[in-house]
Amino acid sequence: MNNSLLQEHTGGRRSRVLAAAAVMIAAAALGVSLVGGGPVDRPDRPGGDLAEQLDALRGANDLVRATRAEVGRDPALYPTAYGRLEAALPTGSRTDRPVPEIRPEALVELARTDRLDSPAWQAHYVCLSLAGSRTADAATVLDRAGLRERAGSEALAYLRVPDKADDAPTSLATRAAFLHTVTCLGRDDEVSRATLDRLAADAARVDQPVPVLYAVEALRDVDVGARATRVLRAAAVLADADCGGLDPIQRAALTLLSHRLTRQARSCLLPSLNDPDTQTRWVVRRALVLGAADTSAPLPVAVGSIRADGLVAKSPAQLGTLTATYNAARALTAGARQEHTPNWLRKRLRRLGSDPGLDPSDRVLLAMTCHRLSLTCGPQAGKGVAEAAELTVPASLTPENQRGWHGAMAARAEFGRGCRRTSVELPADEGATLSSRSLHLVAVLADAGCETQAKRLTAGTDLIGQARKALREGDLLTASDAVQAALAADQTIPQSWWAELPRLLERYRDPDFPDLYAASPGGVASADATRAAYYLLA
Repeated sequence: MNNSLLQEHTGGRRSRVLAAAAVMIAAAALGVSLVGGGPVDRPDRPGGDLAEQLDALRGANDLVRATRAEVGRDPALYPTAYGRLEAALPTGSRTDRPVPEIRPEALVELARTDRLDSPAWQAHYVCLSLAGSRTADAATVLDRAGLRERAGSEALAYLRVPDKADDAPTSLATRAAFLHTVTCLGRDDEVSRATLDRLAADAARVDQPVPVLYAVEALRDVDVGARATRVLRAAAVLADADCGGLDPIQRAALTLLSHRLTRQARSCLLPSLNDPDTQTRWVVRRALVLGAADTSAPLPVAVGSIRADGLVAKSPAQLGTLTATYNAARALTAGARQEHTPNWLRKRLRRLGSDPGLDPSDRVLLAMTCHRLSLTCGPQAGKGVAEAAELTVPASLTPENQRGWHGAMAARAEFGRGCRRTSVELPADEGATLSSRSLHLVAVLADAGCETQAKRLTAGTDLIGQARKALREGDLLTASDAVQAALAADQTIPQSWWAELPRLLERYRDPDFPDLYAASPGGVASADATRAAYYLLA
C-alpha cells in the first residue's frame, strides 16, 4: 500500500508555466525561448531516442523504474519487517525452522540509513521487525537511531489530525500503522478515546479489506473493538470473484476478517506465496494458515531469505512505479516525444486504468500520468481526475502538511487548475542564496502558476548563477529547479546560458543510454534526473 501520496519526488515542477502553452509550444517549435522580455536563440537539443531508451528504465511490471541501477541486494526496513513476519508463520511441515534473531546493532544502523520513509513509518517497520524478539525492543533501537521522539510525535500528530489530502483507505491504513507504532513505543495512553472511536467508525465504513484489517487489529491491541461492517457486507460477492477480479492481498485480508478460507480463495492465493512483495506474501500466508487444518498439504516454505544478522534484502524484482512513470512522462512531453511513448507503457497504463483492484491511493497519480501523455486510461483514471479536483491546498505550508501540500499543488499544476492561495515562507537565514529545498518549493509554486509568490520569494537571488553552480558541483535536480524558478520569476536569462547548457549537461548523460540522464556526473540514469534535464533543455 502506498503510504506517500505525491510526495516531493512525484515532482510538482515544470519548466515553465503552461497556461500560455500555445505560445510556448510555438516558440519551442521555432527554436526560440521567450525569456526576459524577448526571443532568445536556443541550441539544438538531444532526445531523439528518448522514448526508445526508456526501455532501459522499464520495470518488470511495465512501469518506469526510478533508476537504471539494479536494486534488491541491500537490506531495507520494509522487507525486513514483513519478511520476518512471513518467516515466523508455520507451514504445516515438520521442518519448520525458527526465525534467526535480529541483531540490534544491525537494525539500528539500518534505521539510520534507510530513509525512504518518514520517521513514523520507519518506526512502524522497526516495531514489526522486532515482533516476538527476545533480544531487543523497538524503543531502544529507535532511540539509538535518533528516531524515537520524531517518530512518536509524527504518529501522534497524524492520529489526532489526519492529512486531509489522503483518501479514506490511505488515512485508515496510516492511522492503523501509527496506532500500532505508538502502542509498540508505550505511548498509546497519549491517544484519546475519541481518536480511537473515530478510527473504529472509519473501519466500519471503508470498503478496502487491507486497511480495515490493520485498523481492527491495531484497535484490538488497545482493547477497543471494531467491526469491518462494509467489507463483510460485500464478503460473499468478493470471495467468489475470479482470481483476477480481486487483488491477492485484499482477498487475503478479506479471508482473515471473515475467518473463512474458501476453496476459491485458497486457489487464488497460493500463487501469491511467490509474490515479490513481502507484505503481500505475509498477509496471503496468514490467510492460508487459517485454513491449514482443512488440508493435509503443507504450505511451501517462504521464498524470502533472512540474513545471518536477521535483516532481509529488498526484492530482486526490478519494479517500476507510477511516480517514476510520471517523471518519464514529463520528460517525454518536455522533449516533444510524447507521441512516441513506448507501447508497453501505454498498454500498462490503460490496464491500470481498467483494474478494479488498483490501490485507491494510486488513482490520482495514474490520472496525472495519463493526462500528461494525452491517454484515455479508463474508469480508475477518471476517478483520479475527480479526486484530484477535490484535493485541498493547505492555507500555509508547514512541516506537518508538506506531503499533502506537494500532492495538491502537483495535481493542480497537472490539470491546469491555477494558483491556489497558499502561504509559503522560506528560512530567513538563507539570504540571497536559496537552499535546494527552497528552490524546489519555488519551482512547485511556479508549476502551479503562482508567479507572484515565485517572484517574491526569489527577489534579489541570482537563480541562473545558482543553476551554474549546482551543475558544476554535480547537482542536476537543483539546477533544474533554479532555472524553473528563474523562468517563473521572469528573471532575464542570458543567451550565453542557453548556449553552454548542452555542454554543462554532457557529463550527466548516461554513458550507455545518452538520451537518459543521471542526477550526478558518472551515475546511472534516473527518471527524475531525466525529467530535470529535459526541462532544462525544453
